[in-house]
Amino acid sequence: MRTSTSFRAAAALVLAASAGTLMARQPDDRGARPAAIATDRSHPDLRSCTWLSGRDVVNTNGEEIAEVSDLILDRGSGRIEHAILKTGTILGLGGRQIAIPYRELRWDAAADKLALPMTREQLEQYPEFSADAWTGLREGKDADDRLRGRLQPDAERPADAYAGALEGASRERIEGEVTSVHRTRGTYGEQVEIEVKTAAGETRRVALGPSWFVNGGAAAPMRGDKVTIEAMSLPRDPGGLWVASSLRSGERELVLRESGGAPLWTMKSARSDGHEYGTPYWRYVLLSDIRGQRVDCRGVECGKVDDVILASRSGEIALLSIDPNENFLGIADTKRLVPWSVATVGLDGTVRVDASKEMVLASPETPSDLSTLNTGTFPDQVYRAYDVPPPQLGTGAMHGAEGRGGPGDAWGRRGAILASSDATTQKTVDGKIVEITEVKFDGGAAPARAIKVSTSSGEETVLLGPAWYMDNQELGCRTGDPVKVEARRVTVGGRTFLLARSVDHNGKSVVLIDQSDQPVWDRR
Repeated sequence: MRTSTSFRAAAALVLAASAGTLMARQPDDRGARPAAIATDRSHPDLRSCTWLSGRDVVNTNGEEIAEVSDLILDRGSGRIEHAILKTGTILGLGGRQIAIPYRELRWDAAADKLALPMTREQLEQYPEFSADAWTGLREGKDADDRLRGRLQPDAERPADAYAGALEGASRERIEGEVTSVHRTRGTYGEQVEIEVKTAAGETRRVALGPSWFVNGGAAAPMRGDKVTIEAMSLPRDPGGLWVASSLRSGERELVLRESGGAPLWTMKSARSDGHEYGTPYWRYVLLSDIRGQRVDCRGVECGKVDDVILASRSGEIALLSIDPNENFLGIADTKRLVPWSVATVGLDGTVRVDASKEMVLASPETPSDLSTLNTGTFPDQVYRAYDVPPPQLGTGAMHGAEGRGGPGDAWGRRGAILASSDATTQKTVDGKIVEITEVKFDGGAAPARAIKVSTSSGEETVLLGPAWYMDNQELGCRTGDPVKVEARRVTVGGRTFLLARSVDHNGKSVVLIDQSDQPVWDRR
């Protein structure tokens, strides 16, 4: 997955004054039952989803209070958003199922269990999670308002990366063949961008929309598709990016925007493949709805999903292990690996893979010991087989282990970055945003989201916070916007940077690090 520079320039930078939705983090293979999550940050620690399924959850006293019964994932990125827990009679809740934000869980390596720092009273406040309530939410029907209220803050976050940029845009019909499909990570989450080669030999880059929305329909684009796209230009985009309002491939149609340019994913509900769905919850899919599902390889039924392989540090799906039909590969019992970046999970449940039979045959077989995926060049062989780049999976772990908010997290309140901050280096950066970018560091610290600001004395690059947090927040800035930042100097990987403590933009002030040096991304 690559991050498009032009997309970042066009998209809004997102900030927030509250903790918001953290990118989830997750462990793996239940059969192995390792004593602790690996601490080597050179790989994302790939594991089978079965490691987490059924795992016990303890409270702060070490008492078993629940077990993980399912996971709620972002349909596009494959990131865990919520965990569904089945509570035990020890709480007097009679085996109820509840959905909690995944960020609330901690990893207790010593006990080899998940820990949930909640009281009995707090757990009892969570509404019951049921199949009927879940269906009602996704289909936009009446549902348990308490459950809706719990899921709603995270679900109703979709926004338009190109709001205001399409006014007066020229329109054009683009016809040709899809040559590449990219899932770009930016300040509005994961987006789908495609390249189309026209009959005249020109290549057009076209932005479609959030991956969870685009990939939910049967018309999700794949390489080789012959498409007709109704599109609008982005006149100020240096890369000549177009924004699609609809895409048609054969009988399949994907409607993305209304005639005036308003995106359908920001509406309360939308129609797909003849059915109406509640768009905020369209984003979600249950892990149990992926495992065992039928797999379609470019229109040919090719087997079923045998396993889902997750990156434990970021809680994102990395690979699928599929069990092909014998008549598809011509051989039996040869489970094959498929990158998540070429898979889509439709609202009808079908898992569609942008791959030919030859690609599946060229992919390595799923190893019996998944730990081999974390050594050597094995994962790279999988991505080469499908002609896609390796994804940039996060490396932060769940709370209580190495990573986001844990003792080893460089971005944590007591981490190396804030520890290097010096109050005597306070500086005000006042000017206009010229670029929204990502800064990577040596030494294992997670990348930062940053802005370059043009001031009267030159350009300054200011770090806002860890990219995994900033990319999921809500208050937008654009290139060219005036901004005023209060910052201090910090040292990361032996280099000196400015780190924002507060940002003033459009009359609003956002505090990222308070007076007690508490960053918003590490609030408990």
